Amino acid sequence: MGRFLFWLGLLIVIGFSGGMFYASYQKGQTASSAYAAEDISVSPINRCVNLGGGLEAPNEGDWGYRVRARDFALIRESGFDTIRVPIKWSAHVDNEAPYTIAPRILARVRRITEWASENDLNVIINVHHFDEISEDAGANIPKLYAIWDQLIREFGDAPDNVIFEFLNEPHSSMTIDRVDEVNRELLAKVRAHDADRWVILGGGEWGTLDGLLKTAPPHDPRAIVTFHYYSPFEFTHQGAPWAHKKIPLGQTWGTSADRKALVKDFARAAEWRNQVGMPLLVGEFGVYVKVPHDERAAWSREVRKASEDQNFGWCYWDYATSLGIYDQNSERFYPGMLEALIPTDVSQVQ
Repeated sequence: MGRFLFWLGLLIVIGFSGGMFYASYQKGQTASSAYAAEDISVSPINRCVNLGGGLEAPNEGDWGYRVRARDFALIRESGFDTIRVPIKWSAHVDNEAPYTIAPRILARVRRITEWASENDLNVIINVHHFDEISEDAGANIPKLYAIWDQLIREFGDAPDNVIFEFLNEPHSSMTIDRVDEVNRELLAKVRAHDADRWVILGGGEWGTLDGLLKTAPPHDPRAIVTFHYYSPFEFTHQGAPWAHKKIPLGQTWGTSADRKALVKDFARAAEWRNQVGMPLLVGEFGVYVKVPHDERAAWSREVRKASEDQNFGWCYWDYATSLGIYDQNSERFYPGMLEALIPTDVSQVQ
């Protein structure tokens, strides 16, 4: 009888413990979902513009824009809170290990981060146009790691408004698995030096939405996931001489079907964002400058609104070159473009 009571008591304890474990597991699952829902909106980036055409060129100025101190004040006064600085670091790195970055470009980017801080702007530093890594990932991933080792050291003392984005629009040889591997490795490198630095994790397949949805990014409370949106490409890149396919000017956008497709795309992105539990940034979107400005503004407005409806941050491409909102010749914003991105009531409260 004593042995029977012992085993009966043991079974009761095990059952109780199992129930508690299951309840705890369920609570953990609920807490995890609540954490994701609670934190997906916590991001320093709301309204951003890319300083395209500047340091993304092999040499700053080659593509029609040099980053200017006065632009930062105008960008901030207009209602933006963040700038993204695309940088072709691979044009300024030794070809052999340890792949040293030229001091001149480091000093230039350091000055740009200072201008951003002086104007109360976040600044995203990214690795842009590293074409070699997509052509031959195996040979060039070590160079990417070396670049980031140096950037982490160089900007380790930078204020919190300096944000790291690891790699722009990887594709081809940079498969989804390799993108995931690189994101994990580089995040670990950053966290070894800085627990709080905001980082941005992109996907594969040229940084598209589909490419992002296939990735498995490491979860981090100070990480943002991102994709680029230029859909439909036939509208946004019509007339662009560098586009991979030549599209004549005259394409239009704005039908009910067009708008529904946009909303559907962003709903897909929001669902995935909720699953991974990290805030999302639409890191690039824009329309070629030769398209009529009212049509450019209409598309840009709808993408901006779709982003905000889903609580995504956004970053227009770009400020003053091929898809720009600002005309360097007249030193004015193109008609309707600023208003499409920053409603008057928003800019007035900055």
